[in-house]
Amino acid sequence: MGREEHLVRELQQLALIQKKLDHLLNSKIDSEQIPTIIEHLGSTQNSATKIIDDISSNKIKITKELLTTISHELRTPLVPIRTYAEMLLQGKFGTLNPEQAKRVEILNLSSQQLQKKVESLLDKKILVSDTDHLAHDHKIRELEQEKQILKKINELLDKKIVDESAEIKELKKDLSKSEHQTKEFEQEKIILDKTVRVEEQKNILLAKKNIIIIAIAALVIGAGFTAYSVYVVNVVGEQYKVTDIGNIQSGYVIQNLRGDTIDTFLSWRLVSGATLHVGITNGEKYPEKIPLIKEIVLSDESIEIDDSLLHKGLKGSVSTYYVGWSGALKQASEKKTLYYIPTNLQVVESSNGEGDINIVLSNLKSGDGYTGHTTSIADDSKNQILKSTITIYDVDNLSDDQFKTILRHELGHALGLAHSTAPEDLMHPVIRTKYPYISDCAIDTIVELYDGGKNSQVTCGK
Repeated sequence: MGREEHLVRELQQLALIQKKLDHLLNSKIDSEQIPTIIEHLGSTQNSATKIIDDISSNKIKITKELLTTISHELRTPLVPIRTYAEMLLQGKFGTLNPEQAKRVEILNLSSQQLQKKVESLLDKKILVSDTDHLAHDHKIRELEQEKQILKKINELLDKKIVDESAEIKELKKDLSKSEHQTKEFEQEKIILDKTVRVEEQKNILLAKKNIIIIAIAALVIGAGFTAYSVYVVNVVGEQYKVTDIGNIQSGYVIQNLRGDTIDTFLSWRLVSGATLHVGITNGEKYPEKIPLIKEIVLSDESIEIDDSLLHKGLKGSVSTYYVGWSGALKQASEKKTLYYIPTNLQVVESSNGEGDINIVLSNLKSGDGYTGHTTSIADDSKNQILKSTITIYDVDNLSDDQFKTILRHELGHALGLAHSTAPEDLMHPVIRTKYPYISDCAIDTIVELYDGGKNSQVTCGK
């Protein structure tokens, strides 16, 4: 246990450096303290690099408990490093000289690479434990193939039965025709005698027939109209149903500038009319996902769905939903609020995490079972969002509908929304609804949040 204990001590040392930086940032900062801030950022990064090298050497046995400690203690200090570096470069703590600016840029770039290395390293450790699940998945696929084969055999047997039944019917028909021909001659004379009498009654029957036809036509038209009315009520919005949602789970974490996880309410504090930039990382690996992202961010399309389909009301009453956040935010901005609701959204591709909101596309699986996860960095003294990062996991295995659903959900978090308690709502932590669109519940919560409200949980009154 010598190496493992040494690793834990290194992690504790990293936490001490982080606390020193926290203490410094909580005091009144002037330009003379900038070199000290830079040194602390460098020390944090150097300690994290040494720890990662120790883990990469494979000389340390990584248990589940130790992996949890490493994941928290490495990710926690690395999250704010980039935020501090960006704030230094923006002059939030004073003007940097050229040498300081160059060093901070190097620290910022290095921390980006280090964070990717941490995530890759820890995800690889987690994937080792997933080997048994792969074997299980393989067995399931074999059973599914056997099921398909049995289904095909049943279909062939059913077809054989239908063909033989048709053949029997034809034989019976031929037999009936033969018997009929025998009787036909005998009946011909009787039919001829009756023809004259039938002709006499024909005119009378024809008049009655016309009256009946008119009445039936009227009934058919009336019944058709009634059926159409019922049909329309039944299917309003039914065409927007998504059937392949599967098991989609979401994670949402808020961290302050010290890297601590906090539970609070948040909103963006942008100047009125300012643009909220949404960046995409790894977009070049998944070009087919770019149009889907733009649809979820930029679409203004609204749709109507019958309340009965979501168990929210009686059949015939409808609610309006939005496909994309641009349309939903514009609807929310119709009401005057204390803070500006961002309605100018722009999607950009970014290799280094640029953008107020950054969407990371990953082919790795989440060790916590999440399909999507959002982390928001906040100034907790002002309840202000400084940056949000959305990670979509296992992108290769998501259908377009699943991808759009989880992104639509995670963008709600990035705008300040917490989870919903309503199972039929898009913002529920486990997405079960077959109609995963932005509801009036989410829009009302956005309005309340940006009007100074202190509750970010999505609640539905309808």
